[in-house]
Amino acid sequence: MAVCVVLAVVSIFLIKKYVKSEKTLTLIVKILGGMLFACIAWNRISLSISHKNAMRLLPDTFCGISSLILSLTMLIGKRNNRVLHFICYLGFIGGLITVAYPDFIGQADSIFYSDTISGLLHHTVMLYSVIFMTITGYFVPTIKKWYVLPLGLCCVMTFGIFEISVLGFSDAMQIFSPLLPDTVFTWWFCGILLLVFSYTVMSLFEYFRVWKKSRSRTTEESADGDNLS
Repeated sequence: MAVCVVLAVVSIFLIKKYVKSEKTLTLIVKILGGMLFACIAWNRISLSISHKNAMRLLPDTFCGISSLILSLTMLIGKRNNRVLHFICYLGFIGGLITVAYPDFIGQADSIFYSDTISGLLHHTVMLYSVIFMTITGYFVPTIKKWYVLPLGLCCVMTFGIFEISVLGFSDAMQIFSPLLPDTVFTWWFCGILLLVFSYTVMSLFEYFRVWKKSRSRTTEESADGDNLS
C-alpha cells in the first residue's frame, strides 16, 4: 500500500501538471484499461488453474466483475460514458475495501503467489483508475445520471443469480456469503453502502459545480460593473 500510494500520488500529480491535451489523456486511460484487463485476465486464469475449474474464468465477485467491466469500458468507451456512472462507484468501494483489507492475502506463504498478486494488482489498478479518471475529469459524477447505478447493480445481481442457478456456482456476488468473512458486508448491506456513498458523491459534485458556476457569474458581473464605472 505504501508503494502504491506514493506511485499513485506522484503519477497523478505529473499527469495533471504536464498532460494538457484530450488525446493524450484518452491514450493514458486506454493504457490503464489495458493494464486492468491484463490483471483481471491473469487473475481469472490463475484461479481457474489453481482450482482446476474452467468456470472460474467467469468473475463471480463484485470486484471481479467491476474490474472486467471497467477495463472494457475504458478500452472501448468514450469519455464520461454512461457505464462509468455505474461501474466507477462499484469499483471504488470494492477496490478500497479489498486494498485496505485483502482477506485473501494469506492463501500462500508468498505474496507473489499467482492468485494473490494478481488479485492485489487488479484491485489496486481498478481503484487507481477510478481515482485518476475522477481527478482528471474523464469521469464526472452527476446526480442527473442517478438511475444508471441501480440499473447496473440489477444487471450484476442478475448475472450472479445466473451463475448460481444455471452454471452451478456455489455462490456469486456475495448472495450467500459476505464480502469479508464473518462481517455484515453482505450483498444487501454493500448495496446500501454503495447507494448512500454514490449519491452523496453525486450531490457534492453537483453542489460544487453549481457553486463554481454561480461564483464565476458573479465575478463576471462584478468585472462588467467595474468596466462600466
